[in-house]
Amino acid sequence: MVHRVTTSSINAELVRNMQQSYNKYADLTTKISSGKKINSIIDNPSEAIDIIDTKRELNRIDVWQDNISTLANELNQSMDSIDIVIEKVQRVKDLATSAANETFSEERLNSILEEVDTLIESIVSSANTKYKGNYIFSGTNTQTPPYEVQYDKNNNIIGIKYNGTMPYGEWERQLEISEGVFQTGNVTGFEVFGDADAEGHPTGIMGELIDFKNTLEDIVNNNGKTHTDITNLLDNFTHSINQISGINSRLGTINNKLEMFSNSLNSTKLNLKEFLSGAEDIDMTEAITEWYSSQYAYQASMQVFTKFNSMSILNYI
Repeated sequence: MVHRVTTSSINAELVRNMQQSYNKYADLTTKISSGKKINSIIDNPSEAIDIIDTKRELNRIDVWQDNISTLANELNQSMDSIDIVIEKVQRVKDLATSAANETFSEERLNSILEEVDTLIESIVSSANTKYKGNYIFSGTNTQTPPYEVQYDKNNNIIGIKYNGTMPYGEWERQLEISEGVFQTGNVTGFEVFGDADAEGHPTGIMGELIDFKNTLEDIVNNNGKTHTDITNLLDNFTHSINQISGINSRLGTINNKLEMFSNSLNSTKLNLKEFLSGAEDIDMTEAITEWYSSQYAYQASMQVFTKFNSMSILNYI
């Protein structure tokens, strides 16, 4: 069977070749301009979906890393504040050791009392530390100062009241640091420092501070307390300092955990970015070489098409 080649069929073939050359040229132009192999999902649906999923995962990792940074910074602030409190409480213990000396005069004891009042207010200030506008030792009551110094009508310190969330029930502030992994980044002031409400039973370091102050005042005012009672408080100070130090070590362990998760996420992020680069980024040298070839091919197809359409019947005689 003989197939007849007509002018219209040749023209259609030339148009098709020219269109294909142009499409390749235009596609390479877009890729070189963007630096990306895939600029829309229709370029390669399968790889485009992989790229979208990878970018989504990278966004999730960014969120987790931000959460880790927030938790780590708050933990560091908490540990720094606790260290400051320990330092000040150690000073109170030193004063108590000195005050246990029966040779101290009433004037000297009053001087110690004044310094203890100053230290109590300073310790409460450290316990009321904020991070990003939130009180870090208030539990979930982040807009309420966890501690307030209580005074009598003569402006004498009589207690240290805790107003934060108690260390049971809903006191934790958690953030997600990996897929389904949530980490608590706070500890309640009550667990760390205790409470010395003038109307309640004093506990923790706050309780030891008020006990020491009250004992000193009773000695000065001859209300039945002796220097031996101060000596008995020294072991309580040591116990409270050790308890706080233990909590600080626990917070340090959490910080180490956060660092491990951060390192793991960084590694995953690096691998995902390498995959994304391989899936998205073009080889610029290779692409430009191919672009010049496609440009020449497109120009050649246009020249053939133009020449063919300018021919008359005389060209075939």
